[in-house]
Amino acid sequence: MIEGLGVYGSATGNTAKTKSAEDAMGKDAFLKLLVTQLENQDPLNPTDNTEFVAQLAQFSSLEGIQNLNTSLGDMKGSMNALQEFGSTSLIGKNAKAEGSSFVYGGSPRKLGFSLGSDASSATLIIKEPSGKAVKEIELGQLKAGYNEAEWNGANNAGAQANQGLYSFSVEARGTDGKAIDSRTFVKGPVTGVSLSGNKALYIDGLEISRDLVTEIY
Repeated sequence: MIEGLGVYGSATGNTAKTKSAEDAMGKDAFLKLLVTQLENQDPLNPTDNTEFVAQLAQFSSLEGIQNLNTSLGDMKGSMNALQEFGSTSLIGKNAKAEGSSFVYGGSPRKLGFSLGSDASSATLIIKEPSGKAVKEIELGQLKAGYNEAEWNGANNAGAQANQGLYSFSVEARGTDGKAIDSRTFVKGPVTGVSLSGNKALYIDGLEISRDLVTEIY
């Protein structure tokens, strides 16, 4: 069993904010254009006060929108950082996630799977990382939905398998002999949380995307 709890990666919420050239030039270009207009206006026919006030209002609106965008960007970064650090509270809890890889540590291991319809026969297949089948367990008839089966660690020869990383799959068929769709699930303690861009949990020591997590308990 892989041991140890931890937080992995680096927080993304404190990434420095930089203005693009387009944002920096927007209000400055507007103001420069307005000043140039005032400098070159006809003294005998000056700019109408109403038009001048309208242009100033446009400038004020432009600056306000840019400042608002900057504030919202900073707020989003802060909220993301808080959310990421808050997820560390999941460490120590148990989780269930869609996946097929698991760590065998010498004790019987329950493996979950979901069937798209009732099965007249089903087989649980345990594999090494190389893809070689270690154990095949006949499960018989099963109902549609979530099911679990236990592997006691014995291989097809009856000997105890080595501890380490394995994967599993389920082959099921209906009464018509056709294959049934199945999904596999792994369960275990949350041993770490990634704060980098991949947004993953470490369940029983294995990295799994948080998008695949279906239960925390």
